[in-house]
Amino acid sequence: MIRTALIQLNMTQLFLFRTTPDGKRQVSWRVWVLIFLLPVLFLGTAVALAFESYSFVANAKRTTGEVVRVYSWEGWNPWDGETTDYSPVFRYRFSDGEMTEASTGQSSPNWNFEIGSQHDILFLPDRKRDVRQVRFEQLWALPATIGLIGLVLLCPALIAAFFVFRWLKGGAPQAVANG
Repeated sequence: MIRTALIQLNMTQLFLFRTTPDGKRQVSWRVWVLIFLLPVLFLGTAVALAFESYSFVANAKRTTGEVVRVYSWEGWNPWDGETTDYSPVFRYRFSDGEMTEASTGQSSPNWNFEIGSQHDILFLPDRKRDVRQVRFEQLWALPATIGLIGLVLLCPALIAAFFVFRWLKGGAPQAVANG
């Protein structure tokens, strides 16, 4: 009687994995959250960033910007180690006809442009000083990288889910025919 009461009390407690007194195996929703949390967060973030870039490109106007300054500073990345990063400032004609200067707000070791050089840029006609270069690196590299990380994280999550499903199937008691 005490054993049955303790078992029933235990069935109301929080759990990840458990086997009921009749032999049925159960997995809490928390297990699925733990397994798929990181892949879903990374893939969701990649989709949101890709949508933001797509929205920018869809609403932007294309123009040619002239490099008027290039800021530089020491940086680091996992591929090259210590680098010098550059952030160019472009002068371009805004939609109201006024000459405007703007930086992309990002930097890269690849953007050490000569002063006076001309480059294609995108700008939003309703927001000054919000420009982006027409380059994969500026528009799509971050969503692609985060999406790739999400896909890599999805592989071990799917393997873990496979083992959880296998554990769940292994717990069902088999009916034995009395002969």
